[in-house]
Formats: sequence, structure tokens, C-alpha cells
Amino acid sequence: MIGYLNGLIIDKNEKILLVLTQSVGYKVFATTECIANAKTDQKIQLYIHTAVREDDISLYGFPGKEELKFFEQLISVSGIGPKMALDILSTPIHITQQAILNGDSGLLTKIKGLGKKTAERLILELKNKVIPVATGGGKTISMAYNEEAADALVSLGYEKFQVIKALSALPADITETEEVIRHFLKQN
Repeated sequence: MIGYLNGLIIDKNEKILLVLTQSVGYKVFATTECIANAKTDQKIQLYIHTAVREDDISLYGFPGKEELKFFEQLISVSGIGPKMALDILSTPIHITQQAILNGDSGLLTKIKGLGKKTAERLILELKNKVIPVATGGGKTISMAYNEEAADALVSLGYEKFQVIKALSALPADITETEEVIRHFLKQN
């Protein structure tokens, strides 16, 4: 099993990185954020989950061990496969983990392809297994953010993961939609 790759990105699309290692190019499925940050002809190091089925062997890559561990927790839940787990990881990990810990199936169902029953099963099976990823100063970021502002910024062409990540770390005094959008645009 492949557990780690260190190589050169020779190509990418919206779902896959092609990583050249020792004269072999590996197709690696990755999160939206990982692909957005990756640049062709740049070195990359990825922790890998190798998924083996009778008709397919696929590689799923993550820049950190925390993301790999959370991915493996997600695919352990009945009804969540590797592709769905990648879609879930397109939302920042700390937000998803807080939603699981708080039992917030409403927030989880906003993730593309994740229905109410699967979200509830995810909460039920992972609530006692998830340890929230700490941020910066060791605090967990609040998962509250202005959805109206997020939708507006996504419609302007920003990536959803980028918008949610930035909005979840907004100062507490910025709450109105217009203020939120203005603050985001100044920071980005």
C-alpha cells in the first residue's frame, strides 16, 4: 500500500493531481483546497490513503496527517465512500468536526451530496471519535458564519472552502451581510 508521496506536480484538474515520483506519475484524488493551492511544476508531499476494490485502485492525497485521519474516519461510516468523503473535506475540517460534535445535521446536509439520513449516521458514528482540529492559538474556531454572505461570495467566483474558512474566523463584531462581504473582499 502507498502511504506517502513526495514528488512533482506535472498536471492537475478539478479532482486529480498527477504527481511524478521516481519516473512514475501517480493520479491522486485530492480535496478542492489542496488542488487549488497546488501549482504545476511544484513539489508536493502528500499523505496517501490507498483504496483497493476488485476493479480499481485509487489514491487519495492529503497535505497533513489530520486530514488523512479524518478522511479515514469518514469512510468508516456506512454510506460514505471516498468521493463523498472528499466532498465533505471541501468544507474546512474544523467546521465539519464541530457540526458532528454539536449534532448539527442541518449544517452537514449543506455539503453537496450529503443527505439528512447520512448526516445523522455520520454524527451518530463519529460523535465520540472526532477530536477537533485546533487552529492557530490552540482554540477551535467558531463554526458560525453568515450563509447569505457566503453564497454571495461564491457567486462572485470565490472557492467555497476559501469563503467558509475566512468567514468562520471573522471578528465577532462583524455580523451584517454587507459588512461581512466588505471585510472578506478587503482581506482577499
